[in-house]
Amino acid sequence: MENYIGKIVSPFNENESIDFVRLSISNEIIEIEFSSSKRSHSNIKTIIGVFNGFGKVTLVNCQNIGMSTGAGADVKKYSAEYLFKGEFINNPESYYFDRVNIEMSGLLDWTKISSINNNLFTDKVLTIEDIDIIEIYKSDDLSIEIFSSNNINFKRENNQITIKENVGFKIKSQNCNINIWDYLHLIKELKKILFIFSNRNTHIDKTNFYKGKEPPVKLYWFGNNSLGAPSPMNPRINFEDIKPDLSNIIHNWFENKDLHTSVELVLEKSINNKLSRENYFLNNCFSIETFHRRFKNYKLFDKVEFKSIKEGILESIEKSDIKELIGNNLAHINEPNFKKRLYDFQSDFSKLLPSDWNVEEYITRIVKTRNYLVHRSSNKKVFEKFDLLYASIFIETIIKINVYRTLGIKEGLIEKLLSDTGKNIKGFYDSNKRMRF
Repeated sequence: MENYIGKIVSPFNENESIDFVRLSISNEIIEIEFSSSKRSHSNIKTIIGVFNGFGKVTLVNCQNIGMSTGAGADVKKYSAEYLFKGEFINNPESYYFDRVNIEMSGLLDWTKISSINNNLFTDKVLTIEDIDIIEIYKSDDLSIEIFSSNNINFKRENNQITIKENVGFKIKSQNCNINIWDYLHLIKELKKILFIFSNRNTHIDKTNFYKGKEPPVKLYWFGNNSLGAPSPMNPRINFEDIKPDLSNIIHNWFENKDLHTSVELVLEKSINNKLSRENYFLNNCFSIETFHRRFKNYKLFDKVEFKSIKEGILESIEKSDIKELIGNNLAHINEPNFKKRLYDFQSDFSKLLPSDWNVEEYITRIVKTRNYLVHRSSNKKVFEKFDLLYASIFIETIIKINVYRTLGIKEGLIEKLLSDTGKNIKGFYDSNKRMRF
């Protein structure tokens, strides 16, 4: 944790300043501590100040987390959701930047874009070459590019030179109408895309905002953390395999808002590693059901005919409370049940599951387990703890594969992913089963 001492403009009186303020920063914490005679426990939108060895800061969305009382004044402690270093930003909603650069080690690992040519062992030469920026998306409002960066440090006392390279996303506003929150939303969406495609760590090493030729404004925020730990059993797409299609894929992601709910549900386990196996399984069941309803939904009977029949049934009921109850029960009766929805993914299950497993029987067990966990119905043919985990992984893979399809991944790559991921999961399944028994 880094600690700094400085002064701030009083959040309770803009004509006063407060000295000897302590600022603490780490990957998990942004906290500020100061003395004030004002007895207030309310949250504060922004706090601005200057700290020795750190510079100008703006803390945003500050929440009171503690207070101690002394003889002269109260010592108040606030945690902040965001810290902008290098600028005073009193109103983030109306503050605009030209672009934001984020650097990510996981993006370097995925793209394999390297500007360092290392011939130290053969020619005793190390060179840094210019790498062309790769534009992966452009619209009327913004463009997104992938760039390579290098940071060179000299330590004369140790006769040491350190070169650190990284790869990042550059998000540029086309007409200066993207404010801070819009940029942060775009960053979050790019992290999701990177995570579900690459299965890499999405920790952000650096987030810098730029405005004209002014020095960059660095952002500290919890969004720098990875969406979760990559799993060796998740599908993984190579960057070069989808590089030509990235513009279309990103466009589809931004446009298909209905996809996001299903993705959020499957990401829950990555973000929250304490999620129980039962909730992990149910999340994936809800996710695949939501995906089917929004992208594959159909009516069991003709809509017009069924609507007429439903209206006839309701008109024959006199009591309003019973009429409302029947109406609510008929609302979704013309839609497929969970089992029928899963059968629409039967082809994918067949390619993903081991060849000696009965696909129809496995789908039935998924349905029975889901019904048991939700309704506490019969526990016959219900997955036990071990198989429940792997059923969740198989369902999650089916969801991600179909998200890929919806975003525009070619079917040839989809087929390969199903086969490779299925074999990979089965390998872990067999290995862990032997260790378990």
